[in-house]
Amino acid sequence: MMRFKQTLVARSVVGMAGLALFSACGEGQVGAGSPLNREAEAPSSYLSPPSARALRTGPDGLVLSGVAAPRARVRLATPEGEVRLTEADGGGAWTIPLGASDAARIFGLSMLVGERTVQAEGYQLVLPDGRLVLLRAGAGAVVVQGAAKQGIAAFDFDEEGGAVISGTAPPEAILSVRIDGRTVSTSGRANAAGHFSLPFGAPVPPGPHQIRVQGESLDLSAEVDATPAAAPEEGAIRAARTRHGLRVDWLTPGGGLQSTLLLD
Repeated sequence: MMRFKQTLVARSVVGMAGLALFSACGEGQVGAGSPLNREAEAPSSYLSPPSARALRTGPDGLVLSGVAAPRARVRLATPEGEVRLTEADGGGAWTIPLGASDAARIFGLSMLVGERTVQAEGYQLVLPDGRLVLLRAGAGAVVVQGAAKQGIAAFDFDEEGGAVISGTAPPEAILSVRIDGRTVSTSGRANAAGHFSLPFGAPVPPGPHQIRVQGESLDLSAEVDATPAAAPEEGAIRAARTRHGLRVDWLTPGGGLQSTLLLD
């Protein structure tokens, strides 16, 4: 897996402090649902991390739902410290209302089972248009909801030229990546669900590029722009529409800056 350089940004200290508290205990707004569990037993076996699976529109805005351990206490938090809590039901399903917003929002997700806190992978990016995206530091984004059935969904990069292209293809398809006509990855493979996340074998220079992902009976293409950006002046993310799609610049847990281009 490609590793982005974790470049510390001095003015990101406040935003990163909020990110570090994504899953910290504290007072906050409690999501609708059953009373919070106070007697969950902590099993000795491995606990799968919680995950967000779907967004829907409710009477008061977007509603996020997912899975966790049965009866686990589920916590959703923003970098600014707002916390929403709920309890998973006996099957592990949970739902938390997010309210209405016309801005992109990022959340940390965790669950508490007994005295054990289990963090979810990455950050949950919620977009006003109903898309749900999993942002992963040093790896490609996963469009959980709102992606095309087959195609290039996202391009992640950092200021050092580290980059990953991700999307969906036929399950288990063997894939290669070309940039501006040059092959940069030859050993990629889609997983059993068809999702792929393919790192580039060499730094990607700043500026516009033509990307192609090819495999048996598959030829996908996209235009991207790998021009680095400054860290967000306020908060943990900055989202802006570009001619290629929505670009999200966000602070990673290590203090670096990663850019995710969600391709149209």
